[in-house]
Amino acid sequence: MMNKILFLAGFQILCLAAMANSNKATTQESDPDSDGVKASYATKPYLKITSPKLKREFSLAELLNSPFLKKVKVEKDPAYKNESRTYSAVPASELFKDFKIADSTTIAFFCLDGFSAPISAERVLNTDPKKSIAYIALETVNDPWPAIKSKDGKSAGPYYLIWENPEKSKISQEEWPFQLAGFEIKGTLAEQFPHTVPDTSIKEDLGVMKGYRSFMKNCFACHSLNGEGLAHMGPDLNIPYNPTEYLKPEYLETLIRKPANLRLWTGSKMSSFSKENLPDDELKNLILYLQYMAKHKLN
Repeated sequence: MMNKILFLAGFQILCLAAMANSNKATTQESDPDSDGVKASYATKPYLKITSPKLKREFSLAELLNSPFLKKVKVEKDPAYKNESRTYSAVPASELFKDFKIADSTTIAFFCLDGFSAPISAERVLNTDPKKSIAYIALETVNDPWPAIKSKDGKSAGPYYLIWENPEKSKISQEEWPFQLAGFEIKGTLAEQFPHTVPDTSIKEDLGVMKGYRSFMKNCFACHSLNGEGLAHMGPDLNIPYNPTEYLKPEYLETLIRKPANLRLWTGSKMSSFSKENLPDDELKNLILYLQYMAKHKLN
C-alpha cells in the first residue's frame, strides 16, 4: 500500500450504513418524557469535540450566535427520504479550528444513541468551494424538524451533519450522521484498525485498495471486520465467514443494491445502495476487497 499515512488523509469513509437510514433515535438521558420532548430535546444537548489534549462543548445558543451561521439548502436530504430542505447551519470546519489535526488524523462521529463511526477528516474540514463543504445543521425550538418515520417520533436533531454541494465530492448517504452528539479526534485508521487494512504490498491503484476505501465509506459504520470497528449494527464481515465465502458475487451484488431482493426481512436495517451512491465499478472493487480479506482472517 502506497504510503498509508497520505492515503488515510483522504480516505472516504463512512459508511454509517446507514447513517441516514439506520441510526436509532433516542433522547439523551436528561430529556423529559413528555409531550414537549421535541422542543426540549433540541435545546438541551451540547455538541462535543474531544481529542487527547483538548475538549470543547458547543451549546446551541453559541452556535446560533456564530458569525458564520447561514442557510444551507439540501436538495436531496437522505434523512428525509431525499426531500428538499433548508437548514440554519455553521461550517463544520469552524468547530475544529482550535484543534491540531494532522494529515493522517481520523475523526469519529458519535450520536445520541451511542452509534459511532469514522468519517473523513479531509472532507469534514474542507473549505474549498470546488469540493463539498460540511455544515452542522441546528434544530431550534422555534423551528423544530419533522420526525423521522419509524424513529419513535424523533427528528434528525438536535444536530445533523449536512453537505453543501455533496455531488462535488461524491458524498455518500452514509456521510450524513443525524442526531449528532459530537466528534472524537483519533489516530490513523491503520493504527486503530490494523487488521482491516490490506498488506503494504498491495498497490494503491489496484482494485483491492479501491475496494478498501469503498468499504470504509459504505460499510464500516455498521459492520466490523476481523473483529475491528466502532459499530456493530450488522455482523462482522470476515469472521467467522466472509460473505464472499457463501454468496456468489451476483447475489452479493443484489444484497448490496437492495437487500430485500435477496432476503425479504421486515426487521432489516441495511440500506440499499443505488448506482448513483455506489457505481458498478466501485461495487466490484468492494467485492474484490472482501474476497481478499477472506484469505486474511484474524485468528
